[in-house]
Amino acid sequence: MKKYCIGKLHFNSRFSLITCIITLTSTFAILSVFLRLYEASKRNIINQWQIETVQAANQINKYMKMPVDAISFSAVTLNEMLEKNTPHTEVHDYIKDVTEIYAATISENSTGIYCYYQGDLLNGTEWTPPEGYNPKIRPWYTDAFEMGGKPALVKPYLDLRTNTVMLSVSQLLDDLDSVVSMDIFLDNIQKTVEDKQYSKKQILKNAFVMDRKGFVIAHSDSQYIGKNLGKTGNDFEKFLVKEFSASVSEHIEKKVQGKNLTVFVEAINSEWLMVFVLGTRDLYSSLRTIYISSAFVLFFILLVFLAFFLYMSYKYAETEQLNREIKAVADIYVTATKINLKTDTITCIRSNPDFDRLLDGDFTNYSKRIPDFAKKMAIEGAAPLVKDFMELSTLESRLNGSNSISFEFIDDKERWIRLRYIVLGRDENGVLQQVLLVVESIDEDKKQQEALRKLSETDMMTGVKNRGCGEMQIREAISKRKQGMFCLLDIDKFKSINDNYGHQIGDAVIIAIADCLKKSFRDSDIVFRLGGDEFAVFADGVTREESGLKILKRFFDYVEAIAIPELKDRKITVSVGATFFPISQFDTFEAMYQRSDVGTYKSKERDGNMLTFNI
Repeated sequence: MKKYCIGKLHFNSRFSLITCIITLTSTFAILSVFLRLYEASKRNIINQWQIETVQAANQINKYMKMPVDAISFSAVTLNEMLEKNTPHTEVHDYIKDVTEIYAATISENSTGIYCYYQGDLLNGTEWTPPEGYNPKIRPWYTDAFEMGGKPALVKPYLDLRTNTVMLSVSQLLDDLDSVVSMDIFLDNIQKTVEDKQYSKKQILKNAFVMDRKGFVIAHSDSQYIGKNLGKTGNDFEKFLVKEFSASVSEHIEKKVQGKNLTVFVEAINSEWLMVFVLGTRDLYSSLRTIYISSAFVLFFILLVFLAFFLYMSYKYAETEQLNREIKAVADIYVTATKINLKTDTITCIRSNPDFDRLLDGDFTNYSKRIPDFAKKMAIEGAAPLVKDFMELSTLESRLNGSNSISFEFIDDKERWIRLRYIVLGRDENGVLQQVLLVVESIDEDKKQQEALRKLSETDMMTGVKNRGCGEMQIREAISKRKQGMFCLLDIDKFKSINDNYGHQIGDAVIIAIADCLKKSFRDSDIVFRLGGDEFAVFADGVTREESGLKILKRFFDYVEAIAIPELKDRKITVSVGATFFPISQFDTFEAMYQRSDVGTYKSKERDGNMLTFNI
């Protein structure tokens, strides 16, 4: 009996010890797991706010992109005008024309184009500068000069025309003295900041955009706009300016006057920052109650917890992976696919019908299917290039130490697409194991750029090419020694039409002549307006007088048929001088132009629609 009792006590003690060890181990395991889950959830919240910050920065970047493109395209044309020593009146007309264009395309955030051009201030609107206004000391001029030919974003200032805070986008021209500029309202940037503040007001304390020196461009509290936090801000604000003056961390935490704050930052461009300031306690308040309560409950159900622990560990790892993928993909890609290089398998993270059709339900053998993917995705000419980009065997060398590479092409539906490989994971030896293949649609941006380019090349009144574009295309054609007929056309006695019938009727005559040219010549021919009542044409491949006469007779027939009621019985006639290119191996554009000009003057010596070939 005694042995039995001793044995029982020994058993119970051992069981109690084991139970105690299991209980303590389970308790520590539970606490450890919940701490890990708590930290993972915190990282998930941080990732979500980082994405919020990236989206806000991207929204402002998109807002700024169109004015920067507009200035770049305008600078190209103005540089051509500088090279040709174009008269200031024609340059001013161009400035007014492009201001009308941008008024239609980006009217909500711009007042139009203006330019300091060889000593003159040329404005696309009716604004008259005040007495003593010196462009060369204005920020839009000085900042552009410092950028040396690249678009400059000028620090916001009080605009004298609108009496509002604005930002200028400027660019120095090739003569290193002239500058083209556009003013941009900051209303939409301020609205973006205020909208973020309003939608997240329970957590978000402040949202603002500043440059790296601390100048506030937009702020959820409008009284801060225009202040320099590096000089006039409180200790915390000066700390932020110092912290982000050279580089940008994704987020920082700091204690300020007894309160913990978390700051998220994203670079908008090389000089601007999107900043969100949140209360750390508010940021994680939803987690604290949930995890503390759950910890106490699960502490008393150890057996259930063990199963739950395994499940949550799996979910934890899955959540960590998903957070990395979401952060990498953000919100800009139409599809995202994870490629496992070790198993050569595909995992869809974000998909669409086009990509589903491409995979056809098969998520294996990625590397062997690359040629088929490229053939189905791209137009015929681009397929080999897409295949080379997608090739995995050369990916590491092409990355060359970077975390991503990209390639742009036109897909089978004639849309501009950007493919991008993003490094997702490497093994302990640094060997590439996983990458993301993401697809971004850039068709809208490409079409906007092409539309701006076409608008900058078009004469707004007539719809034919403008002088800069026309001459450039002819010079390019003759540099390739293309043969053709060059014509200069001048409307006879056009000044009397303007004087007797008014400029509106004069404009109608110019438009009618342009229409006759478009109907007489081919789409491949270069038809453009020189300015005023003068036009020019280069007809590619027309090398004989009989062919030229046939085309120009058709043109004269169209001119004779012009009917403008206000002119009554008055007929419109045109004098034409024509020549051919080349007439010798030393022929030039200038010589060709001079020959046609002489022919035009000879045609004007006679009445009616006259043509003179000067060869």
